Amino acid sequence: MRYLFVSAQLTGHLDWGGYLATAAALQRRGHEVVWASGVAVKAQVTAAGVPFAPLGETGWRWPPPPPLTRPADMPESEWRHVRGERALDQWLDPPRVTAAVDALAAVAATVQPDVIVSEMFVVAAGFVAERIGKPLVVAGWPAVAPQSTAGDALTQSARARLERLLATMGCQGVNFTVTGPPALCSPHLHLTFWCERWYAGLSLLPQTRHVGALPLDPLPADPALPSPDDRPWVVVTLGTTFNHDPAFFIAATHAADQLGCLPILLLGRTPEPDGVDGWLTRLPKTAVVRSHADFRALLPYAAAAIHHGGAGTTHALVRAAVPQIVVPHAADQIHQAQGLTRTGAGLHIPPKEVTMERLTAALAAILPDLAPVRAQVVLLRDDLAALGGIETAADMLEPTCWK
Repeated sequence: MRYLFVSAQLTGHLDWGGYLATAAALQRRGHEVVWASGVAVKAQVTAAGVPFAPLGETGWRWPPPPPLTRPADMPESEWRHVRGERALDQWLDPPRVTAAVDALAAVAATVQPDVIVSEMFVVAAGFVAERIGKPLVVAGWPAVAPQSTAGDALTQSARARLERLLATMGCQGVNFTVTGPPALCSPHLHLTFWCERWYAGLSLLPQTRHVGALPLDPLPADPALPSPDDRPWVVVTLGTTFNHDPAFFIAATHAADQLGCLPILLLGRTPEPDGVDGWLTRLPKTAVVRSHADFRALLPYAAAAIHHGGAGTTHALVRAAVPQIVVPHAADQIHQAQGLTRTGAGLHIPPKEVTMERLTAALAAILPDLAPVRAQVVLLRDDLAALGGIETAADMLEPTCWK
């Protein structure tokens, strides 16, 4: 079969717990696989053994615009709406999505895919799949039962954007939600790399399938770091996108240091101690600062993590059975925080509530060997492993009825 995978041009959008790895598994099985995205991720895709097709536009706005500043006299309700519209601009801006549809359609005309597989935030995939009459699969996100929020002004604005796009594309919207907030919704298959318990309490549609993940395959512990037997390792990161929050980094590293742990800060970019990162001098002297790290040499030996709730980071930590404290810094990250809370495998602290004292107390609660959260994260890791992970995902993408 021929598969066309699509993603935004960011590292995190290749992951979702196993997205790029699934494409690579299909490639190894002898299928024809092409990954379409912005050139910024070409090296990572080709390193995984997957052929790459560049898109001049994916529909995902990057880099993002400058942060908004709230006028002093703006009511809270109006401020929430303005911020919501800015979030929509990130992935549902009609001119940008229209250009992305044109770019992806050109790739699809060359690839002639039997199936289009997309992550949740590339809505162009839904339009192109409908236009060429091929099934769409959404990876990394469940199909959630529709909830009508007709009275919500932001939802009405978002649906108006979708309606304009549908009219422009001449599509009926078979790959989108029909009520409530607009989103990709495949009638065929949604793959999550979690398990049913992760979504407990949510009403999921029957096309959702959970494939889990195998435990993180460890490498020897990073020899450049002090032994975790001497000072327990606590990983602190905000990933590679929303990683400019000195107050968070300072509070989290000091919390770890106060409890006798080794704070390991993964900055997600090259540190600039003489520039924008002058705040690094305010970290505890014990703190280790790096741009990135191989999770396989770090997470299996970590005692805890304090992070943003990125899908890939959260997933890797669960696979390594590391208890977590999540401080979401972007809209989709709240879903990981909620999943950890539902399963008891981690704690969630809203960004506005972060203080060194709050983080210290939370970290003290999850560090002990007999802490309930430690037992729960082990159970969650085992639940994911029982489902099979990447090979199960590849199995589910091979139905002969799609040929």
